[in-house]
Amino acid sequence: MHDSPGTAKGELAGQVAVVTGAAGAIGRAISTAFLREGARVCLMDNHAERLSDFCRELQAQYSPQEFLACRADVRDTEQVDEAFARAAERFGRIDILVNNAAVTQIRRIDQLGDADIDRIIDVNLKGYFKCARAAARFMLSQETAGVMLFISSKNGLEGCGEKSLYCATKGGELAMARSLARELGPHGIRVNSICPDAVLEGSSLWAMEEYRLGTCRRYNITEEQIPEYYRQRCALRTNMGPADVANAALFLVGPKAAKITGQILVVDGGVSYVR
Repeated sequence: MHDSPGTAKGELAGQVAVVTGAAGAIGRAISTAFLREGARVCLMDNHAERLSDFCRELQAQYSPQEFLACRADVRDTEQVDEAFARAAERFGRIDILVNNAAVTQIRRIDQLGDADIDRIIDVNLKGYFKCARAAARFMLSQETAGVMLFISSKNGLEGCGEKSLYCATKGGELAMARSLARELGPHGIRVNSICPDAVLEGSSLWAMEEYRLGTCRRYNITEEQIPEYYRQRCALRTNMGPADVANAALFLVGPKAAKITGQILVVDGGVSYVR
């Protein structure tokens, strides 16, 4: 039996969302924003400890009927399908998918091994497709409108040295989203993308020394200079935060964007096409 919608109010009241990579910086911000707007959210993440910590934070403000934690690896079809089935059983439907789980590395092409190649492609491309497939199956069977949102990257729009495969997968996500927008549009399912610049605040990726030092090497800066480097390279002279991406996500999945599909919203302060 699934829970009833209750008396939640907000732009997403009565909606059910699945967010992948939900316990990361961007995933947390999006999931929290959706809950605040009345949605019930299935939190998918492959990091058990991080997911548990996030759930403990949410329990202080939201009831267990409003969110569901599902540990799942987007590379694993069985785990993906089980998570979506649990969400549908718990909440009765699936209206929104946010494809957000992603991985990257800073390495030259000659330094990438087969395991690195497989991991990046399996998470960023196959994982996005497997989750979109699972969501589409529920949305089509419900015969109601739905929304998919792909969190891509500014790197999906322009190349970046020592991250060539990551850029390729992020560009592939954009092509996938636009293709699905055409395919699923006649069924009332919208598919859009967001391309953020680097989000430093609360990021587990940026907490990794290897990634920070790789960035320093590429741009010939110190670790302390990283935030200022990213701030100065964009037109608005600012850093992107998780809340900035969450605000864009709320718009694209909400009623104000009801006639927007196949589009890319760039949240980078003016890096990709302004400089």
